[in-house]
Amino acid sequence: MQPTSIRASARSPASLGDYANLRRGGAAPPRIGALLNLEAGDLTRLERAFRGQVARGVGEAQPRFAHHERHVTAVLAQGGFPALTETRVGRHGVHVGLPLTWPKGRP
Repeated sequence: MQPTSIRASARSPASLGDYANLRRGGAAPPRIGALLNLEAGDLTRLERAFRGQVARGVGEAQPRFAHHERHVTAVLAQGGFPALTETRVGRHGVHVGLPLTWPKGRP
């Protein structure tokens, strides 16, 4: 018995890349299934492969509002985003750590 692959097969109407791009853009799996005309088995397999990529750190899973201009504008109007502290080590090294530093005027 051969091991099962989690990659999109050639018979699939959509590739894992197509699916992953839509997921990263904020589309829900049922919506993607309708857009790409996927059968339930293909949809399940592609979602499992996508989650495996995210768990391994391949690509970035972004929240639905990650590049949403209204969201960014609203956060900036409220003082901006918090940031992690950084400590420079040598010429090219950076250690990122806690605590969060808040924009001026925030807790």
